[in-house]
Amino acid sequence: MIIDPVSHTAISNSIDSPNGLESMITAARTCDGWESLLAALLQVSTSVGSDLDSIWNTLEDGRLQWLGALNSAHTIKATLKDALDKDANKTEKDIVDAKMIYIYALALSIPSLNEAVEAWCKIVKMNDKTQPLKNYNAELWDCRREEWRPLDLGVQEAAERGGSSFIDTWEA
Repeated sequence: MIIDPVSHTAISNSIDSPNGLESMITAARTCDGWESLLAALLQVSTSVGSDLDSIWNTLEDGRLQWLGALNSAHTIKATLKDALDKDANKTEKDIVDAKMIYIYALALSIPSLNEAVEAWCKIVKMNDKTQPLKNYNAELWDCRREEWRPLDLGVQEAAERGGSSFIDTWEA
């Protein structure tokens, strides 16, 4: 398979664009050699006993789930970050608390974390799981509690499946 020099340049230049990897993948998928590259890759994976379609579907599902969680939690993230930016006297604990609330908001959209969300709601005495700031009690939101662990790790794992990390998401 040969990719023409114009396509090759477009693909390599796209990595430096604002959406980097996404732009590079889009550029690669539109080049003339994409279909033959894909066919060759599938042939090799089949010859070594790899189910590439299943692997790609898992990655795609993870990415879509993570994007859904990001979209659902965007408003609360913006609210939290805005409050932190305006607080001249914020402490490290305030930042940790804001990150915990954001992790919780992300977890709401990750089906595998439904039980952990319900358990956490009981721990922090949250009446409406979609309103973590309503009647918020910082003393109850303690990341050292064992019940927090599944939410924290679950969101980090979902971020990785989605091709990101929690820290990158928080800082974006």
